Amino acid sequence: MGGTKDSVEIGKKLINLGDLFILYTSTTDYGGKLGEEFANKVITKPLDKDELKEVIKKHNIDVLIDATHPFAVNASKNAMEVCKELNIKYVRFERKGEKITHPNVVYVKDFVEAAKLAKKSNKVFHMAGIKNLKTVVDIVGKDKVVARVLPISVNEALKILPQKNVVAMYGTFSKELNKYLIKDYRCDAMITKESGESGGFEEKVYGALEAGAKVIVVEKPNLNYPIYFNDVDELINYIRNSL
Repeated sequence: MGGTKDSVEIGKKLINLGDLFILYTSTTDYGGKLGEEFANKVITKPLDKDELKEVIKKHNIDVLIDATHPFAVNASKNAMEVCKELNIKYVRFERKGEKITHPNVVYVKDFVEAAKLAKKSNKVFHMAGIKNLKTVVDIVGKDKVVARVLPISVNEALKILPQKNVVAMYGTFSKELNKYLIKDYRCDAMITKESGESGGFEEKVYGALEAGAKVIVVEKPNLNYPIYFNDVDELINYIRNSL
């Protein structure tokens, strides 16, 4: 289960283990294209619990590697439950990220709490994707929020914010680019997610701090994973030994 840069790295190393059938899932077409390089089959749509169970049974899957985004909580919960029911291995991969301690960095539990805190600012840069943008805008106000979203999400963003407050860019970005975006839009606060190294978390935080903005970080959810790795090579060795 992928859609992340880490999942692609894992997939490319899995094909070196020998004659494996690799099924790769992502919730988006873009995420699916990432898997075409190494997977025997790619599924590009969200799978509910029953659909996931049928896919695993149909393709005789032995091991499920969950390399989804840290905030894809429901997907991970469903995967753990299905693996338990079908008695197959569930393995979680997630990069280990260190919390950044600074007087202007505040960690909160969810986007409602983040928005309430951000409302005290003059202008807020939302660097946490499209999914929770409406929650933030409803609380902070559309004139006070600037959002960076993927180009594929622009139409959805324009239903929430005026055109002048939408920045469409693909990728992870340098500290300098984040800093100058925040400065150019004259934002004194930024909302982001604790997305780890692959999500450009540090570059966002340190860029915002250098721009003089308060940083509001929504903490990643903590789940009780049965098997967990934060190093790709250690995960691959585990899979090799399991096979």
